[in-house]
Amino acid sequence: MNRGKLIAVTLTVLAIFILVNLGLWQLERADEKQVLFDDFAQNQSQAVDLTLQPDPLPARYQSVEITGTFTDNRYFLLDNQIWQGRVGYQVIGLLEVTELPYLVPVNMGWVTAGIDRNYLPELDLPQGEVHMSGLFYTPADDAFMLGDQVIEAGSWPQRIQQLKLGALSEATQLPLAPYVVLLSAGYQTATADSATADFGWPRQWQPQVMTPQKHRAYAWQWFSLAIACGFVFWFASRSRKTKTEDRT
Repeated sequence: MNRGKLIAVTLTVLAIFILVNLGLWQLERADEKQVLFDDFAQNQSQAVDLTLQPDPLPARYQSVEITGTFTDNRYFLLDNQIWQGRVGYQVIGLLEVTELPYLVPVNMGWVTAGIDRNYLPELDLPQGEVHMSGLFYTPADDAFMLGDQVIEAGSWPQRIQQLKLGALSEATQLPLAPYVVLLSAGYQTATADSATADFGWPRQWQPQVMTPQKHRAYAWQWFSLAIACGFVFWFASRSRKTKTEDRT
């Protein structure tokens, strides 16, 4: 085998290897997303009372209930959240529950970022004891993030880039639960005295990610390119061989 043909074979095999692995990666991502959508569809059954410290903890997107009091306007603003094409924050309130040894982060919905990002929105969280329903969710504590989050001691609210609860607990010196309650999509939540608290912040918790079907479509595109690459190499090699035989 001459040097030129060896290089062509090597590059073709390498290209096919990369394309096939990209296809397999897309299929793996499709399986992960399918589990996510299945959890959302299946786990919203009978609600679990988080104040009873259930063991084990509820499944992802399991319906839950909890009663407590929000800390005095100490909340996180999760940055770069999109709602109907607009950029803003998700408001993460901290709920103090008598029966629990930690503060429970509650995702209360979306607010606009405003024109000047130097100024954070000042929000009024519900006062007094509230009884809430929502969905149980455990954010990935090892999620990729560009740069470190900057937490200013004693300054509230805190703008954050990722809801990494372990790191936030350490930075703020606050005991935070290892999970989040996604406040139910309805705008009103009952308080302990049967009144209602209208938070007025839009909430939509259905997974807003690429669907499994789209991942599978991308996978077959990569596989098709790998097949095409192999076919082109086979056709080129055959044509070259034919030309050599014609000369002889």
